[in-house]
Amino acid sequence: MNLIFKVLAVALLHAAFYVSYPATGPYGDYYLAASLLVWAVFILFINTSANIVRLISGLAGIAVNLAAFALIALALAATMPQRDRISVLEKLQKGKYPDRNAISTGLLRFGIHLDRDVGGAVKNVVDREAGKALNKLKED
Repeated sequence: MNLIFKVLAVALLHAAFYVSYPATGPYGDYYLAASLLVWAVFILFINTSANIVRLISGLAGIAVNLAAFALIALALAATMPQRDRISVLEKLQKGKYPDRNAISTGLLRFGIHLDRDVGGAVKNVVDREAGKALNKLKED
């Protein structure tokens, strides 16, 4: 079960980079699929090593897993294609972090309309709370 969570964490890490820096160009989808496959296989091998190390020291096993995920994040940031030919790692080093528009554009790739979904949710909450307030006023 632990291995499944690690593979899902690899997928989540890829999705986070993919959403945060969506200007991947025409080969971004291919890169995402190939990278996800390569790093999932890497985690399969590292999981065995981490389990062996964990027999000796539980903390060392955790350190191996954290180092593996740090390596994955660094490799993604260094190799993820971008239209402007500036790597994500260079953007992070220069302090160019993703803004709301970039994340909204990235979420659109997964079919999530951030502005519409958040606006509708806020409207529903406001309507519900206003209804509760009106009912309370009617009771008083």
